[in-house]
Amino acid sequence: MARLHPYNFTHVLLPQLAWRRPASVRRELSDPYLARELLLYVWDKAAENVAPADRVNPKGLRLTWHEVAGRTTALFHLPAPQATMEAHFSALVYEEDDEPAETEAEETRPRYFTLEATLGLSGPAGTPTVVGEWAGEHHRHLGRGPAGGRPNTAEAFLEALAGVLGPQPNSNVPFMRIVRS
Repeated sequence: MARLHPYNFTHVLLPQLAWRRPASVRRELSDPYLARELLLYVWDKAAENVAPADRVNPKGLRLTWHEVAGRTTALFHLPAPQATMEAHFSALVYEEDDEPAETEAEETRPRYFTLEATLGLSGPAGTPTVVGEWAGEHHRHLGRGPAGGRPNTAEAFLEALAGVLGPQPNSNVPFMRIVRS
């Protein structure tokens, strides 16, 4: 069973924050200093109702930006999972370009994906995972993900997301193009 602290961060607070204020959160995450402060703040909030002994160190928590199938993507590198339903990575995928909405009601919510540890034996190839997507209160598994805990897991997760997203409508962006920034 997942530890409450990392579960709260990944599956509850981070997507809620990004969906409540999409443009503001995107701007804050685009600034390296503000992004670090925001991530640590949310990490601490995720531990508020957790016993001190059950709190998890944010070791490894960081953010990188990528372009996945023509979409700007914030990839969250998370502390190493210790149980099922804990995530190796999560990602906010922005379907729209950087054009600001005129009102908060017009802001498009980003899509939110996770690469979660799942049941199975770890081996030399890594640990078993599943790709998930949160849409409001609904969580669905999209299928087996790339092996977790490997040096190339982040890139493999981004490739899996490109397969889920497909090409952007009315775009000349190649289907599997992933660009690091």
